[in-house]
Amino acid sequence: MSRSVVWLALAVLGSAMTPVTAMGQSPVPLWIEGASKAPILTTDRTLLASLNRIAARSALWRHAVEAVGRRGRRALVLTPEEVAVSDTPHGAPIDSFDPTVLAEVAPVPHADSQVSVVLVVVNLPLIEAAHRRNRSLPGEFEADLDRIMVHEVFGHALPYLLVGDLSGRCADPLPGQRPTDACSIRRENAVRAELRLGRRTGYGLQGLALLRSRWP
Repeated sequence: MSRSVVWLALAVLGSAMTPVTAMGQSPVPLWIEGASKAPILTTDRTLLASLNRIAARSALWRHAVEAVGRRGRRALVLTPEEVAVSDTPHGAPIDSFDPTVLAEVAPVPHADSQVSVVLVVVNLPLIEAAHRRNRSLPGEFEADLDRIMVHEVFGHALPYLLVGDLSGRCADPLPGQRPTDACSIRRENAVRAELRLGRRTGYGLQGLALLRSRWP
């Protein structure tokens, strides 16, 4: 988003929800629902399940998330209804997440361009609607959601948090650039290989099962 952003979901940081541990891992989770010190936070159980699936099968993901946690930084993974946008830090919301956008990542920089929080909005209602139209199997929906989460979180959000500055931006393909040469796609494909979710060779919706439906 081009404007300064104020996200109502930042209130998540003050909540006190029950910790949820990633599948098959130690009692110290890589992220916790609502826990302000966790490296990745979400209040949505479908998104949390995706995060758990990815972490259980990707060493690259776990290593990056642990590194972010040691730096005291975090990503908030949100649904569109948790989002509001304002031109001023304390202004009234004047806009909302575009309901036709599949997902979006926005770092929240300090005045000196330092970044300790990155916001990831995943349009779960849109993804679910596309899969309902397709009459997808549960596994097809989960695989698509995992692909989207890998791209947005590992491809875009975590690079900002690992560097701690806007210079950590990992871009999508530029015009004329091969998608597989772009930073975000290279990172995504490395984790996709661990998850056996296929290699991404194009940009846009290519490689997603939901492409079988009319979009949006």
